[in-house]
Amino acid sequence: MAYRECSTQAEADAAAVAGDVIVWRAGTLRAYGSANLRARGSATVYARDSATVYASDSATVYAYGSATVYAYGSATVHAYGSATVYAYGSATVHA
Repeated sequence: MAYRECSTQAEADAAAVAGDVIVWRAGTLRAYGSANLRARGSATVYARDSATVYASDSATVYAYGSATVYAYGSATVHAYGSATVYAYGSATVHA
């Protein structure tokens, strides 16, 4: 498993299929299935199914289904359904 910094949805989708960890820093990303990603900076992530997201800085995550989110720093998480969120520091969670 390698870390792959992605800047487009297509790059992120290819990284997820390859089993790589997606590093996403800005813009909006949709993560599905078993995607594993690190969201940093001004990233916005919509995570579904069994996606796992590690969010830090000012990243915003919308988690659905059985997505798991680890939030650090000033990350904001909006959790729906059976999403699981682990929040640290000044992270904000809306459940």
